[in-house]
Amino acid sequence: MSQFLSVLLLATAMTLTLCLGVAAWRQSAVKDVDITATIAHQENGWRARPTN
Repeated sequence: MSQFLSVLLLATAMTLTLCLGVAAWRQSAVKDVDITATIAHQENGWRARPTN
């Protein structure tokens, strides 16, 4: 029984690795995604208050 569970765990791990690898590969193939874009500064909270 222990050997069966080990093989089942190994098969599950390999399946998840394959699925996540394919998902990452497909995501990297998309050219219109810009992961280096900066967050636009908002009026409330991003700018320092002027000192008087």
